Amino acid sequence: MNYVTQTLMEIYSERFAHDKPFLSEKIEELEKHRNKYDGLTFLCCSADETTVDMYAERTKLTIEEISFLRSIWCKI
Repeated sequence: MNYVTQTLMEIYSERFAHDKPFLSEKIEELEKHRNKYDGLTFLCCSADETTVDMYAERTKLTIEEISFLRSIWCKI
């Protein structure tokens, strides 16, 4: 498992511990991501703002950097 996907899984586990069906669905989806590019695609194109905020808090990226990445990632 790559760092991006692992971090996203930790965030979802924290956010949705009370909603096991939703959490299981998201974990299953994230487990299919085999590399960091798949994880970044999810972060940029599918993750909501709360997830992005939490991702920024756990990494060395700022909200501005992630926002910039999101603005171009799905276009390439």
